[in-house]
Amino acid sequence: MFKKSCMFQLAAAFALFVVLAAPALAKEKAKGTHKAVAEFDFKKTSAFIKEMEGRPDFPVATVIANDYVYTLLAMGEKIDAGRQNAIILATKLAQQKNGGFTPDKSNKNGSILYTDIALETLALLDANNAIDRTKVKTFAASLKNADGGFGFSPEAKKSSLATTYYAVHVLKGVNGLDAVDKAKTVEYVKGFAKKEGGFGPEKGAGVANARSTYMAAYVLNALGAMDEATAKKAVQFLEKTPYLDKKSKERPELDEQLYAIRALKEVAAGNRVDKAIALNFMKRLYIKVNGGFGPLEGYGSTPDSTTTALRILSEIGKAKGGIPLVAKR
Repeated sequence: MFKKSCMFQLAAAFALFVVLAAPALAKEKAKGTHKAVAEFDFKKTSAFIKEMEGRPDFPVATVIANDYVYTLLAMGEKIDAGRQNAIILATKLAQQKNGGFTPDKSNKNGSILYTDIALETLALLDANNAIDRTKVKTFAASLKNADGGFGFSPEAKKSSLATTYYAVHVLKGVNGLDAVDKAKTVEYVKGFAKKEGGFGPEKGAGVANARSTYMAAYVLNALGAMDEATAKKAVQFLEKTPYLDKKSKERPELDEQLYAIRALKEVAAGNRVDKAIALNFMKRLYIKVNGGFGPLEGYGSTPDSTTTALRILSEIGKAKGGIPLVAKR
């Protein structure tokens, strides 16, 4: 049961559009961007996300706070000081004595996933120094295993590709990569490579996916171990997915769309990102009634899937707040 809970948490594991009068030349220069953004009513999207403000325990949880902050900033909105302070305080309180962060105030078990999410939220709010970053490094380093991978938490220390990615991402953010046994971690991550190219969530036989491919590529890049052959095979795998292959009969997935884009950028193939495919997919997931985005075609919108959609739109330059919106840690 605990293992299933961890996997569920890992899988859980981020612009208000106003057209102003402008000179003809300025209109012409912005024409393409305005046309793309106008496909979505971000006023409705903003209202949908801001519904969570009405909760007396706002911001409720680490993930919800992250969804709120990322989505509003991606749409080019400002978050008022009161909301920012509430989010920063809640995030600070989520940090435990061992340096890790919890999913909400009712939980006292910190994990690397929620630590990564908390750090991004603080970075987006330019509040990196609101928490003890030295303890963060100590926490992430404590999850290191003899096989070179990292675990989810002190209670679930078994290594996985995902938790190793989160640990390296966190450690890089707090200038703690010296805590990584680089040779062992590189060897561990390369064990997830698949013959057809790309990486999968399990070692040995299995199927590659965009999420694992991005995570592996990120770790290899962060540790200075990305090689040309690995990058080339990753692109070959991604070429056969619905995120690049227009003839693919595979049904695209929201999270995988984001990871496919990020994976291509990690292997220096950002020019291969098919922005048209990504934008058309976002249109199919958009819920006109409330401005949110669903996790799958035909499903209703959720804050989390809406945030992921805004991350994708940011990555392809179709969101007002950033191209892409990246937090500086």
